[in-house]
Amino acid sequence: MKKDEMLLLIEEGEGFALEFKSKYTPKIDQDIVAFANSKGGKILLGVNDDGKIVGESLTGELKAKIFDLGRNCDPKIEVKVSKVENVVVVTIEEGQDKPYSCSGIYYKRFDGVTQKLNRNETKTIFNVNNKSYFDESRNLDAKTDDISLAKVREFYKTAGIKYEVTEENLPNILKSLNLMKDNSINNAGVLFFAEKMDPFFLHSQTMLLAFKDYEGVTIFDRKEVRGDLISQFNEADFFLKKHMSLQGVIEGTKRRNVYEVPQEAWREAIANAIIHRDYRMNGTSMQVRVFPNRIEVISPGRLPEGITPENVGDISSRRNEIIADMFARLDFIEKAGTGILRIRKAMREEGLKPPVFETKADFFKVILYRPHETRKSEARKRESQTKMAKKDTAKKTKIKTIQESAADKILDLIKERPKITKKEIAEALGGITPDGVKYHLNKLVAGGKIKRIGLTKNGHWEVCS
Repeated sequence: MKKDEMLLLIEEGEGFALEFKSKYTPKIDQDIVAFANSKGGKILLGVNDDGKIVGESLTGELKAKIFDLGRNCDPKIEVKVSKVENVVVVTIEEGQDKPYSCSGIYYKRFDGVTQKLNRNETKTIFNVNNKSYFDESRNLDAKTDDISLAKVREFYKTAGIKYEVTEENLPNILKSLNLMKDNSINNAGVLFFAEKMDPFFLHSQTMLLAFKDYEGVTIFDRKEVRGDLISQFNEADFFLKKHMSLQGVIEGTKRRNVYEVPQEAWREAIANAIIHRDYRMNGTSMQVRVFPNRIEVISPGRLPEGITPENVGDISSRRNEIIADMFARLDFIEKAGTGILRIRKAMREEGLKPPVFETKADFFKVILYRPHETRKSEARKRESQTKMAKKDTAKKTKIKTIQESAADKILDLIKERPKITKKEIAEALGGITPDGVKYHLNKLVAGGKIKRIGLTKNGHWEVCS
């Protein structure tokens, strides 16, 4: 590796195939395993997390330690060690005997993060990821002349990478981003930076649809996006902004406007659909659909083996690792495969229904519910509670009125016949039992309205003035 190539890597920052370490530590065996289990990569010793070169000395002892780390992996991993300026470069090729482990633990690379795998993740990921996927496959029709320098420059600008892009250094840039290998541009390179997409792919477009009805019969807005993947993401994002209403939220003394469905949730859903799409499925398109009560993001391609709509998000598995890395560099998605969890969290924090994940035929669908139905349901609930409260109040008022009426009648009867019995009062009133009469008599006594004079049999009631 030449100095300018290394400086380009450092400027682009950590990613799917690059890790920075200030100093050597035996724990780099985790990164070695992760790169071998992924698509290979480089560890730069002597570069801190901020991309600043702090330097590392390459001694014979250090070189031996790094080789030993690779040999102690299971199966063993061959590594290459070199020095560029005062940075030690450890190069790991993609392993041919996956999965690899160190100290009995498996690791894999997700965007710019080395992640530990559990048993189920290991089984799932390596049943799937040993296959060759579309984004890393060479596109034999694409040449560097087909790549738009303007798109590469815009990508660098958005990613915050300060590096001049020219025709001369374009091949090095594509290689550093894992978009070119052995002088051949891969499909991911074409999907991101091709000047024109149609000469290479006719089925990588995104359909944007808005419906007036819940069933998706009447379309009132439609757009087909056939450009590069970044354009498709941005157009889908803009389309949803256009069709989602804004609402004011008061936080302390400040007011801010937010969309009815969290933008973070739909951006993650769109990015994940682009990343996990099966681009080998001819005649299909990704779809973003807006209904009165929901958003649907549909991506061609089934879930990877072992992943279901119920456990999606619990296991991280990328169908297109290079595309995922490119989106992570733009901060369009969260690194380490937490997109699904972020969607759930964003919807939960806004008090909306949980997102729904479905897989039907050869398509995967994410459903984000708008607050329309939620608020409607809450309104119905409040209305029902109000009606119940009114009924309860009316019932209590009626009972109270009946009780007061019964008490007044009992007082009138006692005035006429001081020696009247409970049984006689019940018969006179009708619709009340002797026990009910006893209840009212006790209340009248407690209220100081009547009192009992004499013994039970020979006594009588007296109305207090």
